[in-house]
Amino acid sequence: MKQYHQIIFGILIGLLASGLVLLISRPDVGEPIALSPAPTPTKTSPPKPTNTELPILVHIEGEVNLPGVYSLYQNSRLEDLLSLAGGLTGNADQNQVNLALLVRDGDYIFIPGINQEIPMIARNAPNNLSADQNSLYNYPLNINEADQLALESLPGIGPAKAADIIDYRTMIGSFTSLDDLLDISGIGPATLEALRDYLICEP
Repeated sequence: MKQYHQIIFGILIGLLASGLVLLISRPDVGEPIALSPAPTPTKTSPPKPTNTELPILVHIEGEVNLPGVYSLYQNSRLEDLLSLAGGLTGNADQNQVNLALLVRDGDYIFIPGINQEIPMIARNAPNNLSADQNSLYNYPLNINEADQLALESLPGIGPAKAADIIDYRTMIGSFTSLDDLLDISGIGPATLEALRDYLICEP
């Protein structure tokens, strides 16, 4: 009987020793890791293309210091083109130059010398400019009533020459004939003939 008790006691001691060994050798349990749910894919619109303003190319010849083909921004004026072309020469007829002229892609601009005609191929030729302006004014204009802008729309008449016409009209009171235009510096017979279809002279 005593031997039986010893066997039971030995088994209990063995179990306790085994439990103690397992407890000591058990790895530490860390904090549980919380996993976030997988991100939901969202649809994003592709970036919209930006509008890149394409340059325009304009050819200029005649009485400029650096004739050639130049690249300009859209809606550039003749004044901008002349700046790139080195400005006017001393022989340029400034009365036939409209610095505010809006140049377009593919234009050919010719700056004439004194008493020189502008070739018809040029955008700033009198007939071509008058065609651009036909939608703005009802021709013929009365030379005694036309304002600065209306006069600038006439073939061969730039801002300076239009101002000279108004100054002369103010000085003499009114024109009695279109031939009176010959008294204004820079207006010769050829220019006058080009104007006859666009002007009348009424009191």
